[in-house]
Formats: sequence, C-alpha cells, structure tokens
Amino acid sequence: MEALLGRVIQEDENISVRAFRGNIIKPTATGEARRDAFRRLRSRIDETARRVQGVPEEEIDAAIDEAADYVRHNHG
Repeated sequence: MEALLGRVIQEDENISVRAFRGNIIKPTATGEARRDAFRRLRSRIDETARRVQGVPEEEIDAAIDEAADYVRHNHG
C-alpha cells in the first residue's frame, strides 16, 4: 500500500478499499450552467463574508476547527 500511495503509512492511519459500479465522476458543467454555478458560489461566499464582518479571525478559525473536529468524530 505504501508503494501505491508513494509514502509511509502512519501508525494512526487506516486504509480502505471500495468498489463502485458505473461512472462515479460526473461530467463538469459547461457554458451557462458553469457560469450560473460560479455566480451562485460567489454569492454564497459574499453572504458568508457579510455575516462574519467584525468577528475576529481567530474566532472564525476556532469555529471552523470545531466544526471540522465534530464532523471527523461524528460522521456516522
């Protein structure tokens, strides 16, 4: 497995193998659909930026870290 990964596997890491049927990679959006997706993404980013105006960056980073930690340990 280390040869496939191209690195040493750490003691606290796990390896899993999954098999899928069909094409799991969806084709990318093009044309107007791509432009619309980009507009929606930018809108969401702008809205998030407005909501955190005045919040210290350290608090934002701490909230992100807390959410990521929660997801890692409560993923089902």
